[in-house]
Amino acid sequence: MTAIPVKDDFSPSEVIEKLVDRHGLRAVLAAMLASVIRRRKARKLPPAGDLPDHLRRDIGLAPQAHQRQYWELR
Repeated sequence: MTAIPVKDDFSPSEVIEKLVDRHGLRAVLAAMLASVIRRRKARKLPPAGDLPDHLRRDIGLAPQAHQRQYWELR
């Protein structure tokens, strides 16, 4: 058998050491600081009233009352 055992479970300190060896201490610290400071934008969901009927049905809501389209108004 010629299989080579591979260690997949690296400890966090081993990963950080490899990153520092590869990219340098300043770059790793800057990336870590940027990831801590960076804010993630919250996704705004549309109100349930704006969803089409097929999506409302998928999430368990009743379909909306039929609204007349602009071409039906004449």
